[in-house]
Amino acid sequence: MVKYRYKEFKSVLNKLKYPDSWFWARYTLNTYSGCAHACIYCDARSQRYYLEDFENEVVIKTNFDKKLDQRLKRARTLLPDVIAPGGVNDAYQPIEKKIEHTKKVLQVIAKHKFPINIATKSNLVVRDSDILQNIATDTWCTVGFSITTTNEELASFLEPYSSPPSERFEAIKKIKKQAPNIQVGTYLMPIIPFLEDDDDNLEDVIKQSKNSGADFVLFSPGLTLRDSQANFFIKKLMNSKYNKVVKPLLELYKGQIYPPAEYFRKIHPKLLNLCEKYNIPVRVKRWIPSDYRKWNYKISELLLNKEYLNGLRTGKSGKTMMWAGLNLNNLEESIIDVFKRGELSQIKNFTGKIIEFITPYLEKTKDLKQNTGIDKFL
Repeated sequence: MVKYRYKEFKSVLNKLKYPDSWFWARYTLNTYSGCAHACIYCDARSQRYYLEDFENEVVIKTNFDKKLDQRLKRARTLLPDVIAPGGVNDAYQPIEKKIEHTKKVLQVIAKHKFPINIATKSNLVVRDSDILQNIATDTWCTVGFSITTTNEELASFLEPYSSPPSERFEAIKKIKKQAPNIQVGTYLMPIIPFLEDDDDNLEDVIKQSKNSGADFVLFSPGLTLRDSQANFFIKKLMNSKYNKVVKPLLELYKGQIYPPAEYFRKIHPKLLNLCEKYNIPVRVKRWIPSDYRKWNYKISELLLNKEYLNGLRTGKSGKTMMWAGLNLNNLEESIIDVFKRGELSQIKNFTGKIIEFITPYLEKTKDLKQNTGIDKFL
């Protein structure tokens, strides 16, 4: 039996140093603490999150919607950007059906016209399609269903109180039908070695995603094996019909938190080829603001996606291009203005090759003839 308790927190919104290049989120929030989905591999079981009784006690954060409303209303320097609910829990875990805590938060986000990206393992999100459609129409909305296997029995073991994979695929179909402006797809992550990384499972998840109408498949092979989270997961495996994977799993990780680079170099091409086979994008289309950040975000997306795809194909990461893309998000004026002054090289990590790559895109924009400086929007 899950115990629920109510607690009020001072902070409701966390601002990231850089928007992440996977979900494009600048802000995160958690309407709950702890998660009754009880996924046995969840990284939130690790000591870094300080959740002592992860699935047996869930904290409901009281007055969250009211505090968020005030936070967004009073923030003079808080520019609209993507909010990602749920990071160490699922915003649509079972209690949400009864108390509609996340739904109230979505209404606040819609009111202030902030874009949103939701990751969930629950089909309950379909309930809020009307609110999410409004957000998508006004700004931008993405919903990603975490689906890592089509084997219902395995999914029930790994994610005991989540919606079955078949229901998540059906939810993708429903959202596409009910709210066509929402970008919806599959987060194929984490892919657990020796349980979910066989060719048949990988292809089936991607194939069913495509058949369900998914706009993307965002994948990440491997999972973390970190302190208490690793201990919990390995014990669960040892006491199950899947205990044969424990030995090869431990041999693969060799006491490290992540699998070795060789593992990623083996799995990434398979996933990329499958997505190309089924003609489904491997990245989420980014929300683009209409203020001075417009071309900063467009060029950042271009750089980060190019670096990511190059890494998948070659097995090598272009750190300079990645950091150029990330740093560009924090530029306090339009890159168009910097380009006009011939000062692109002054932007952090903007090397000659990067400038040569992006210049054709900047030269084509009509914004070159417009006032794009930050003063226009203050």
